[in-house]
Amino acid sequence: MRKILLLLNFILIVLYMFSADIGEYYASYFDIDKMIASNNINIKIFGYLKKYLETGYSSYLKAANELRVEYDNNLSFEEKKLFDILSSINPQTTISPINKLNEFKNTNPNLLVIDILLIEFQYNQWKITGDPKLAKEIINEINNLEKKIIKSPFILYYKSNFLYNSNLYGNKDDAYVVIKEGVLSFPDNKKIIETYINIATSLKMNIKDKDIFEKISKTYIKEPDPDEKVLLLIAKHFFENNEKDIANNIVNDKILPNTKNYKILFLVYELLGDYSDTYTQKMNYYKKALEYDSDNPRILSKWALSMLNVDYDKYKSLARIALNKAVTLDPNLSEEALNALKKLRNEIKIDVILNYILPILSFVIFSISIIIYLEKRRKRRDKELMFKEGDEND
Repeated sequence: MRKILLLLNFILIVLYMFSADIGEYYASYFDIDKMIASNNINIKIFGYLKKYLETGYSSYLKAANELRVEYDNNLSFEEKKLFDILSSINPQTTISPINKLNEFKNTNPNLLVIDILLIEFQYNQWKITGDPKLAKEIINEINNLEKKIIKSPFILYYKSNFLYNSNLYGNKDDAYVVIKEGVLSFPDNKKIIETYINIATSLKMNIKDKDIFEKISKTYIKEPDPDEKVLLLIAKHFFENNEKDIANNIVNDKILPNTKNYKILFLVYELLGDYSDTYTQKMNYYKKALEYDSDNPRILSKWALSMLNVDYDKYKSLARIALNKAVTLDPNLSEEALNALKKLRNEIKIDVILNYILPILSFVIFSISIIIYLEKRRKRRDKELMFKEGDEND
């Protein structure tokens, strides 16, 4: 009897390991790392293959293929075919995967995972081309998938992103409504949180829904591998709300020690400059930002204005040079920057007139006066000499 129970337990474990539907699992959790950590071998293999396609790292493909060999007899025919397709895809391509998946769908029309993967690859292709025909296909696929799955982070993620980015079929306000529902329903899903923060800050909804935004943000900054751009948006929000301790902790503890990305470092130092307490700090942070992008007209103008506020006479020459460069790169500078440049240019004109032109003119006028005086004196002397000679002849 004991042997029978052990056998039944073993069978149940095996069934559990290979019974999960990949499409339902992926749509419900929408988290590749969770899939890799799953006890279901088919889910784990799919997770490794997805990680390979996202990162391009061959180690994930190797791990997936090793599991496929080890558990080949336990995988269904459809799963083997799906894994063959995914393992043959170049992570840099989108058209070939779409064609292969559509071909597979023709013979397996009821596989949920194929519908899901097609939406992903079509969306990535649409972001590259902006093809309106493809856009229509994507929104139709999303709507059809909603009928099969009541609510999932996968659907909410792609629907909100599509509505936000599509000029033809989208609506940014509707996108926010969708992703807000997503973040309230799935507050622990990383992709949902990142999309919410991006859309909310872009539409200034982080102000209207401040409590939701801050609650989600404080959860996100504890993630083991947060996105640096998202962290910057969160830090900016807290700077704007005068919660500088939180903002500075995000910048100094989460971003700066963990990035070598020049674009991120540039944005970090600009942010620190924008919300510094003194003009000296602003000047130093903007100067630091210019180390990562020396031809950025926005930072050049901010740096110049901060210098003028620190010590006008000391830095006016350097500020003028910076503003001249900035306006050459971008004529549409801020009104404050343009007015400062106009003032500096007028000052240099006056300076040139007072220190160069007027002295030269004075010298020229003086020289001409001397020449005229000497010429008149010479003529007078010649005339006197002529009269003197006339008197002697008489």
